[in-house]
Amino acid sequence: MKSNLLIKIKTLLNKLSAKQIIFLCFCLLALFINGYAIVKEFPIVPILTGGMLLVYLLIFRVDLAIYLMALCTPFSLAMQSKDIHLGLSFPAEIIMIALTLLFICRVFIDVKIDRKLAVHPISIAMYVYLGWMLFTCITSEIPVVSIKFWLSKIWFTTSCYWVVVQFIKKDNRNILRYFNCYAISLAIVVLITTYKHALSGFDDQYAHWVMSPFYNDHTAYGCVLAFFIPITASCFFLPKNNRLHQIFYAVLTAIMLVGFYFSYSRAAWISLVVAIGVFVVLKLRIKLSWLIVGGGLVGSLLYFSADEILYKMSRNSQDAKGGVVELVQSISNISTDASNVERLNRWNSAFSMIKERPIVGWGPGCYQFTYAPFQKTQFKTIITTNFGDGGNAHSEYIGPCAETGIPGMLTVFGLLFVSLFTGIRTYNHCQDKTDKLLCLMMTLALITYFVHGSLNNFLDTDKLSLPFWGAFAVIAVINSKHKQNLLQS
Repeated sequence: MKSNLLIKIKTLLNKLSAKQIIFLCFCLLALFINGYAIVKEFPIVPILTGGMLLVYLLIFRVDLAIYLMALCTPFSLAMQSKDIHLGLSFPAEIIMIALTLLFICRVFIDVKIDRKLAVHPISIAMYVYLGWMLFTCITSEIPVVSIKFWLSKIWFTTSCYWVVVQFIKKDNRNILRYFNCYAISLAIVVLITTYKHALSGFDDQYAHWVMSPFYNDHTAYGCVLAFFIPITASCFFLPKNNRLHQIFYAVLTAIMLVGFYFSYSRAAWISLVVAIGVFVVLKLRIKLSWLIVGGGLVGSLLYFSADEILYKMSRNSQDAKGGVVELVQSISNISTDASNVERLNRWNSAFSMIKERPIVGWGPGCYQFTYAPFQKTQFKTIITTNFGDGGNAHSEYIGPCAETGIPGMLTVFGLLFVSLFTGIRTYNHCQDKTDKLLCLMMTLALITYFVHGSLNNFLDTDKLSLPFWGAFAVIAVINSKHKQNLLQS
């Protein structure tokens, strides 16, 4: 047995060139040195090695650097420096910053952005979103915080939208590889989290932190799983899939569904239900006019029943404990559920801030440092904090309104409307089956985020920014490719 193994090794080595053997030896030596440095707790060596590898990829294999960014993001860890008051997610944001700088440099040298994509409605919506945010940095309560926040938005959108647009526009397979890299890493995180959770007997209280250090809480974890379930489930039906591909996507989807269930994230559950509802509407080709009439009737019913609904909600004392039924019942508990009441506290504080500065707000990223004086006693809970360390406004719409004013909130709604309108219209009229399905999965994924965004906001993190802006890139590229056919339809 040993002799056969030695013969195979010798045969393999004989096939390698001298350069390949030297490269292999170098890699093995690097692995040994880095492993020894990690054991001895000397982190500078692996950091330098990773830096050199990144530089090599940026110079010679940018495609691998893009895949590496997607692969690393679910595993990235938050690192903060108190000296310069800066926090980064390592290594994902380091790669994002490097890709952003490389892209900006290459735009001035050899990269030409397709004019159709440069003036695409989604791109224009992003310009307005980032442009108004930059303006409000000038009027910010804490300009340094706002500039840092805006710069993080620049490297998120550049690396995850513009770089990805350039990367995927020539080959659909790059779209699948890019999102598969994130999905595979996310599936590994789910397996690790589920194993840790199982050790506690799947206690719902452990679900709030068991996914750390990869995701900071169960809401972000549930949000990204809700985002990816439509993608992996849709990929199962891609026209060119063979049996192996179908098994791969079925396994990925099953893993994510398990993690999704045990995330105990009520907002994530709601967002996926809404996405499924939109999918049914699209499949049944229900007319928009019917949806508008139906929405108007439901809205009217809620308006005229508001007092009764609020009364029943105030009498609901079901906390977010127990099984699925209890968790669903706790969604409407605004009397004793600390999570719900604290969310009302953040929203109420934001509304007070908006009243004081309705046009320019308090500055991008400044909500958590300025909302404390606006809190009211009746909304305070056991998790309320006055030290600016409790996070954001728990809304992708109310938070930006408090930070960048009503115009800032409108830019977010602009992103929502343009992306979903473009995605749905492209899906309805696109003739290419693969592009049609890609557009559908990205649109449904974005719907989960926009619904979840009414209760939480995560676009200030790399974990959600990468798939979010990546979905924008896919919709823009597919829409641009089929724009002539769409105009004729």
